[in-house]
Amino acid sequence: MHARNKWKMPDSKGRITGRHSPKAPLFCAFTMVFALLGCADTPLSPPPLDLGGPWKFVEVDDPAAALSEYDDSRAPMTELPGRLDRVLAKRSDYAATVWFRKKFTPSAGRESEMMVLSLNRIGTADEAYVNGTCVGKSGAIPPPGSPLAYDYAWHRDRHYAFPASLLRPGEENLIALRVHFHMMDGMSGRPGLWTLDAWNVAHRLGEYFPSANNLYPLLLSLLLLVLLAVLMQGSMEGSIALFSIVFMLAAFGVTLLMLGIPRMDNNIYRYKLFFCLYVLTDYVLLLFIQEFFALRSRLMTVAATIILAAFTVFIALTPSSRELVRTGAPLTALVIALYIAAVLKVFVTALVRDPRRYWYLVVVAAFILVSVANTLHSLATGKLYLVSFSFALRLPALMLGAILVYLLDLKNARKERDSLTRALLKKTKEIQEVKRKIPRDNARPEPRDAVHSLIEHLDGNYAETYDRIALARRFTMNEDYMVQLFKKVTGTNIASYINARRIEAAIQLLSETESRVIDIAFHVGFDNLTYFYRNFKKHTGQSPVEYRRRVRERLFTDDEMMME
Repeated sequence: MHARNKWKMPDSKGRITGRHSPKAPLFCAFTMVFALLGCADTPLSPPPLDLGGPWKFVEVDDPAAALSEYDDSRAPMTELPGRLDRVLAKRSDYAATVWFRKKFTPSAGRESEMMVLSLNRIGTADEAYVNGTCVGKSGAIPPPGSPLAYDYAWHRDRHYAFPASLLRPGEENLIALRVHFHMMDGMSGRPGLWTLDAWNVAHRLGEYFPSANNLYPLLLSLLLLVLLAVLMQGSMEGSIALFSIVFMLAAFGVTLLMLGIPRMDNNIYRYKLFFCLYVLTDYVLLLFIQEFFALRSRLMTVAATIILAAFTVFIALTPSSRELVRTGAPLTALVIALYIAAVLKVFVTALVRDPRRYWYLVVVAAFILVSVANTLHSLATGKLYLVSFSFALRLPALMLGAILVYLLDLKNARKERDSLTRALLKKTKEIQEVKRKIPRDNARPEPRDAVHSLIEHLDGNYAETYDRIALARRFTMNEDYMVQLFKKVTGTNIASYINARRIEAAIQLLSETESRVIDIAFHVGFDNLTYFYRNFKKHTGQSPVEYRRRVRERLFTDDEMMME
């Protein structure tokens, strides 16, 4: 089939002009991944008959618009692919059922073939007509008076097959599209008319790879959840495991909503749930990152929780789809940006403190930033139909992160635990030896004996939480008197003495083991990594990472001198 001169065909470089391209800017890191997975349904060649370009646009839902004799002389022209936000913005529910009409004249000689009308994704529901005959429909267009009671079908690519006998070769033919739009306005790709043979050749890749428009995000979410469960093998803390599960469930919810599950009588709730679940995933991601790097900030967590609660209430109370687009989408972008900025702050802090431990996660962080950039771009430009696709960009990043953590971190856990155990056994023997050598002076007054007993107890139990009341009760002393007497005998207070012992133990572990700084900090009794760093630098004049590096440099220098 050959188009007449009035049809716009691809130029010599294969480009097709148009006022709207549905693809948000994708970054090179994802090109190969989504070339195979996400774009498998993209044809490798342009259609024999390009239907992109100007169409007659009928703004009212008139069934007669499906017929060739319908008078559309006064109807304005619009571009497909293109957007209808100017039309939807007039409606408080941001919904409309409209018609598109295009006339063309096919060549003869194809009467016995099957044809394929390719529309990609268009609107939330549609019906397609060729010369007044319906050749396919997706979803269900709502009845008059109930514009939000449609059957959602944006996620489906529309490819309708019909016999070529419906066409009139050498005469003027009509393709009419009845389309319902709600928030998801416009068309995702350029329309075209194919012979069935040409269609099968151009879409043969789609037989081997899943489409990103359909089940790919859902399957990848499930695979990631299974991967986390298998690879972690119970090594995660309870809070980290909980946040992982909540994140994946929220990701499932986001994907299912964009796949039209569940069916809703009022689809404004679909978009409200979508916004809320999308923001929830970033909120949980922030909590997960704080736990994973042990950089908990009560202020940050409380602020994030208040923002989530206020955002959820605002979205729930938004009265119309138009307000949801005008205020809900920008607010969603703002909250996502705030959460990701907080996540980035936590990650950079952890990376600066222990770069050798977390350098590989920079790649994952970059992928997540790609996803966020896509999301913010989609929300800022009103292309809500691209938000779910940009969300899917995070899933390969998280998959990569889980694999890297397993390969580069968890596999070293047993080696580190063994190293730490050996150091602890050595430390225990040293403490027992010191305890045996401590002189006993029976002539000392009983309170001073109690202080020496207290010191002995603290030397052996410095990793325990300091409880002044329990300590005084253990040594049958008044709390205030115990504190005063301890300072008089030792020249320092109990908390400072405990911290000094903890730092001494940490110094030994940093010198003799390969354990992570965070593991050493928790083992010697610090439950806050920031507090540990502050105390370590106060006692040694350098950070734990700097101290370990200098110890290793000194050992390396000593070894070289011995070899000489």
